[in-house]
Amino acid sequence: MLNEEAKALSDGLAHSHEITDYDFWRALKSIEDELYWLERNRWPIPIDLIYVRAIVRTARQKRLFIAYDPAPFDAF
Repeated sequence: MLNEEAKALSDGLAHSHEITDYDFWRALKSIEDELYWLERNRWPIPIDLIYVRAIVRTARQKRLFIAYDPAPFDAF
């Protein structure tokens, strides 16, 4: 569960027109790669990295939900 500051940040990212869906995917991929590398090398995982991953993941999910239209205009 994200705190209010993280929710506000993920909302801002989700509604930003400067960030593309690809940017979200690439950021999550980079974070996951870094976490994998740290785990494989038995290095400590910074809590900030987990925090950033949660914010980016939540923002991406919100972005996908914003774009979801259950009844597209041209479907009728």
